[in-house]
This record gives sequence, structure tokens and C-alpha cells, in this order.
Amino acid sequence: MKNRKLFLTILLISIGLFCSCSIKASSPQTIAYYVLDYEQPDILPQQVLPVTLSLEKFRTASPYNSKRIVYSKNRYSQNKYFYNQWMAAPDEMVSNLLARDLTASNRFQTVVNSDDPLTSHLLRGTVDEFYEQDTDNQWNAVLSVTIILINKMENDKTKQFIFQKNYKKIHPLDQKNPKGLAHALSMAMSEISSQIIKDIYDELKQVP
Repeated sequence: MKNRKLFLTILLISIGLFCSCSIKASSPQTIAYYVLDYEQPDILPQQVLPVTLSLEKFRTASPYNSKRIVYSKNRYSQNKYFYNQWMAAPDEMVSNLLARDLTASNRFQTVVNSDDPLTSHLLRGTVDEFYEQDTDNQWNAVLSVTIILINKMENDKTKQFIFQKNYKKIHPLDQKNPKGLAHALSMAMSEISSQIIKDIYDELKQVP
């Protein structure tokens, strides 16, 4: 009888340990979130233009319009990480950073991070590429952005479009992981933002 009780006790303990291990093994893996971040570009002071600029929220081209991080091992296939994701969608991060940098440049009278009807100009854009490019020798961050600058004060709608331009940067990853990707994309965005600000300013300062 005692042996039977001992056997049952050992059996119950074994079942309890097994269940405990199974629960731990089946616990979901934590999702890690990443953002773009960089210091505001060091832009040389210029005369402030009497321009009020609205920045419409950018759009993101498929398949990058997702918070999941996209990576590609060749030009014909792409995949997405499941446990590594962006904290915000690519268009939100790009739009917010560009609005911040335009404001900090002090080159325009007002910058509004929305399509405000009272502003004189509107900036639209798309995030065309936003992914990790993996090759045998090097991993790169690929960022491509297209903008359209519109003069809202022009009555002739055929003349409202001032210019359209694409900006593309490919930055090598210093670490082959999502953190390295976030850093490389941040550096790419910093360079693109600086160039966009320069191009908009150079274009609008020519207007009498």
C-alpha cells in the first residue's frame, strides 16, 4: 500500500513538472519594436522665406505598408520578420521626422504637420522602399522617398505642381540585426531629409 502511495506521489510530481515545462516552452516570444532616430541635421542658417508649408502624411508603397520589418535576400523575393517590428508605420516615421527637420531648419515661416487649408504650399510624398537588403557579403538598409511640392496659391491648377523628385539611399548595416537596420535607415533618412529641405528652399527662394 505504501509503495502504491509513493508511486502515485512520484507520478503526480512528474506530471506537474512536465506540465510546468510545457507551459514555459509554449509561452509566446516577446516582440521587439524599433524606431528611426537621429539628431536633427546640421543645416546652415539661411534667410527665412515667407512660405507656410503643410506636410501631408506620406503614404507607403506595398509591400512596405506594415509595421513588420521587411527583408530581402534577392530581387525577386521578400519576407517579414515576425518578432521584430517597427513601433510605427514607415510613412508615420518618415513624415514626422521630415516635419521636425523642416521646422528646425528655420528656413520657412511656418511648417504644419497636416494638410492645413491656410498654408501657401503643400508637400506630399510616398515611401517607395523601406527594407533590409541581405546579400552574401553585405546587409544594407534601403530607403527611397518621392516628394511632390505644390503651390496652393496658384489659381491655375496646371501650374500648381512645382516639382517632383525621388531620393534614394542605401546604407550598410554595422550590425546584422534589426537594431543595425534601424540605425542604418535612420542615417539614410537624415541624409534624405537634409537634401529635401535644401531642394525645397532652393526652389522657393527663386519665386519673386
